[in-house]
Amino acid sequence: MKYLKNLSYYIIPLLVAFFNILIIIVPNVVISSAQAGLLLWFNKILPSILPFLIGTNILIHLGFIDFLGTLLDPFMKRFFNVSGCGAFALVLGMLSGYPVGAKITASLRENNKLSQVEAQRLASFTNNSGPLFIIGTIGIGMYKNVYIGYLILFIHYISAITVGFIFRFYKKTDTIIINNKTSFKDALLKLKLAKIKNNKTIGQILGESVKSSLETISMVGGFVILFSVISELFKISGIFEKLGQLIFPNNLQPFSNGLFMGIIEITNGINILSSINGINGIIITCGLVSFSGLSILAQTSSMIYKSDIKMNIYFISKLLHSIFSIIYGILCIPIFNTLLDKTTVSTFNNINDVNFKNSTICFFLGIFILILLAIFCKKFFNNKKTIKKFNF
Repeated sequence: MKYLKNLSYYIIPLLVAFFNILIIIVPNVVISSAQAGLLLWFNKILPSILPFLIGTNILIHLGFIDFLGTLLDPFMKRFFNVSGCGAFALVLGMLSGYPVGAKITASLRENNKLSQVEAQRLASFTNNSGPLFIIGTIGIGMYKNVYIGYLILFIHYISAITVGFIFRFYKKTDTIIINNKTSFKDALLKLKLAKIKNNKTIGQILGESVKSSLETISMVGGFVILFSVISELFKISGIFEKLGQLIFPNNLQPFSNGLFMGIIEITNGINILSSINGINGIIITCGLVSFSGLSILAQTSSMIYKSDIKMNIYFISKLLHSIFSIIYGILCIPIFNTLLDKTTVSTFNNINDVNFKNSTICFFLGIFILILLAIFCKKFFNNKKTIKKFNF
């Protein structure tokens, strides 16, 4: 292990130097792929994620997390062994897409809302792809079939919940005490105390939230452009096709280029897979969406590096997420086979309008879902019979 660590000191600088040499050798490829990455970030990622980042920052400053955490404490602790405030990262992470779930989880940890173990558990299943990307970009834009988008979304979410339930046993000795005697009065008191403790004007909160969100989204944009260039350089080199010939049998070789491209950057990889007819491409797509690709992993690392959340444990959770997605894909596709045979694109005709118009709506929808969930959980887990049934 020490040998590999020492070796990395030499390999990484050499790879970076080689990358810079390629930029000089094929500048036209680098410029065109960088432009494509920039447009992807500006047209799709910026308008869909920025409202979530600003909104979540404001809510954290206003103490909404303390209010929500008090109400959802029994539910989150019983199912995921995480404090109630984790529900905020779970719902908004699912609705907004990468890397918002990781950003919220890291913020909760940095503000001491979670312990290190809780944050690690939460990070394992809350940083997910959003419905706008899966249904709009993958389902409608790439596969030309909205039902495929719905199927991939369902598999993606159910796999994330599975990983979250498994990670509730991560460092089981650090078990959280469940308090079932919560009330709205307690939650409102926590909200008030958090606001008093923060002691900032709404102008300060808004300014800091916008500044922090712009820094985050700019960092994401840098990663998108960088990995767009890297994936394009690999594509023109033909390395992925040669690897496919060595690793895969003949019937799977057409998928090798999309698979390896997707491991680096999922959008380009899935776009290649969607052009190949067959169920195998959809199954591989399910796995790639859940793994997220090296580009998203790099973005996630940039979100959590200030906290003590371990990236290697998070990486293992994404591998598990990918494996479960492939398994659920194999099981679910025959059930949804009649839907997959359809060619209707759906009523979402203009994909370019989907991200911007629906991003803010999804944010408030997420808050609404959290409030409804809090009301339900308060009644559900205050029932003593129910508590006995769900005592893991």
